[in-house]
Amino acid sequence: MSKKKKKSNAKRVAKAQHRKKQKRKQKLIKTKSKPEHKYGAQPPMAEIDAPPGFLAVSMSQALMEYNKSIFNINESESTEDMNQALELSSLLWNYGIAAESGKSNENIAKEILNIIQSIRHVGKDEAQDLLDKFVTKRNEMFPPDVQVKGSPMMLMRKEIPHLIAPFNYKELDFSKKVFPPDSNDKAFIDSLLIMDSYIQSDKDYDDWENEYFLMEKKCKASFLNWLQKKGASGKLSQDFPFLIEIFLNFVYRYLHDDIIVLKSIQPEYLEEFLFDHVLRKVIMEPHEHVDWPPALKLFYSFLYEKKYLEDLGFIIDIIDNLEPRFIDVLRKRFSYGTEDFYRNPTLGMA
Repeated sequence: MSKKKKKSNAKRVAKAQHRKKQKRKQKLIKTKSKPEHKYGAQPPMAEIDAPPGFLAVSMSQALMEYNKSIFNINESESTEDMNQALELSSLLWNYGIAAESGKSNENIAKEILNIIQSIRHVGKDEAQDLLDKFVTKRNEMFPPDVQVKGSPMMLMRKEIPHLIAPFNYKELDFSKKVFPPDSNDKAFIDSLLIMDSYIQSDKDYDDWENEYFLMEKKCKASFLNWLQKKGASGKLSQDFPFLIEIFLNFVYRYLHDDIIVLKSIQPEYLEEFLFDHVLRKVIMEPHEHVDWPPALKLFYSFLYEKKYLEDLGFIIDIIDNLEPRFIDVLRKRFSYGTEDFYRNPTLGMA
């Protein structure tokens, strides 16, 4: 790509930073044609300031982080155990809010104590000790005195310093061989083009909901097959298709100020996806967020190889321009945010 074109793309990215700060209408379309979720005027998640030692998180993220801090739930646990833990953490969260205002509900307390006794197999006194511990933990993570009244965000204490290192692109030393679209790929691209036509013609969601999920399924299968042919294995082949599913949802199942589809997505929407949607709505470990830019670049390379895109360089250049700033935002959110920390990662460690 020419220097002139790269410079032009960089200017478009810079300009995009200012476009949607005042009017941000991100609406999730669910099973009805009328949007049910709407985010009013608010800054991107990456631009929400927090006091030193804290980061802003959405309510769903706050609840999930609180749940992780009080329960040792992992992949070996059953779905029933995980659901029971989530139910309990929700009750504890609401009980903690009531306790802060001096309006503790004894009925909720009894329900919580019964669940704790059932899950932990402990007596009433031990259950009460755990309840007190869980309430204290909530106050430590989300101190009432730092919260902003009326804000949809919660300010969460940074308890563990995270080292956010850039993605190691040596992991993507894949085969340079081009794999032309096979019959499954062609079926996916056909389905994707149908989706594009629905979006561009402003067709009602009820008319294309089933088509979207069919396209999404074909996309994940074709993308995974392509990754494996290229030489990806293990974590990359498992995680990247999942990340792309989230990106597809953002592009096609949210209403935006402009009409967007994969092949003609404007730079400002790639920026919105990384700097707001991902940080606001996707729950994952802090260091895993560095996977987003390479996952997007690989996905667009896949679409180019499967003949959906005519120009790959433009989109790669846009993501390349966004990636360093995205890493900086991750460092600001999840670590001490100082250069000294990156020169000496042991700072702050016990």
